[in-house]
Amino acid sequence: MLSSAILVIFLTSTFSVMANPTNARIENTKGAVFLVTPRLKVRISAGRPDIMFWASNETARHRTMPVYHVGFHYIAELFGDDMVVDSRNEIGGKIYNLYSDQVEWKLQTANYTNELRATLTSSQLSNGATISFVYHIYLEEITVTKELNNSKVAYVAHGLKEIKFDIIVNNWSFSDNATGLIFLVNVHELAFRHRLRVGNRINSPEEHYRVNGTNTNPNNRTADPHRDGIIFVDTRDNPKAYFSWSPIADIYDLNGNYIKNVNCTPTIVSYGYNMKTFRGRRFGVEYANLILAYPNYGDGLRLEHDPTIGVEPENLSIDYSWTALIALPLVTFVAVIIKRKRH
Repeated sequence: MLSSAILVIFLTSTFSVMANPTNARIENTKGAVFLVTPRLKVRISAGRPDIMFWASNETARHRTMPVYHVGFHYIAELFGDDMVVDSRNEIGGKIYNLYSDQVEWKLQTANYTNELRATLTSSQLSNGATISFVYHIYLEEITVTKELNNSKVAYVAHGLKEIKFDIIVNNWSFSDNATGLIFLVNVHELAFRHRLRVGNRINSPEEHYRVNGTNTNPNNRTADPHRDGIIFVDTRDNPKAYFSWSPIADIYDLNGNYIKNVNCTPTIVSYGYNMKTFRGRRFGVEYANLILAYPNYGDGLRLEHDPTIGVEPENLSIDYSWTALIALPLVTFVAVIIKRKRH
């Protein structure tokens, strides 16, 4: 009789492990939305394009809990002779602080069969443009395909552990002589306990590192953080999380007709670190001012670009029931005792 009761406990606990394997959900709170899976938690601010994310097995009780931050702070125009930003003096023209009262934001969410989605859309800017950030968490690994004129491009979206998002700039009107459009992105881990390792295609003029920005395969949209991205690493140099982007962006007219693709050129700058006094936040160590630049693609069009954020596999937790994990060895132990007593 007792062994039957133990069997019931074991089966019940095992069932709780296997039930609801994804448990993905959207949580709405004041001022933010959380997209939650068993592997990843993401906080999206309702008032600005600001993302915080961490592995789901981390909790606030962990004093060393790493929380990663990617914030799109400014959009502006570029006036350099190429897409690598060598000086802040190359940035000007129409500049909008996306964290300020210059821009109002509307956040909407949707829960689909195989996807959690949040869409953050700006009010109309003074030059008539709008900006949207569309965040996707897929509940399983899928291949996303785009039909672009007579060619087809595809990339893999990893389910549960990353967010694939679209940056959409609608109807931008460029200033005279502007050579490009940029986003200034702040990237760091909130407690500054994790360092940053930058991809090998990121320009760093301050360290005299420049990359040939030509992409020979416009159909390769893979967002590889070792190439086009930033990896968060711990004190032992283990990768923990990443922010990466496709090396290619696409241009459409406002009716959705595809026109062409353009390169995205990344530059990392310190803008404040003094090499003589060693004061300020040195780039590429624990805080990055990242600039994503796109060449002037013409007025009144739509730019779409696909970045990704995520956590590395060793950080991932599975939504197991602790009852089941404890019950299994306990059941085995008790069953052995009963068997011995019977003998």
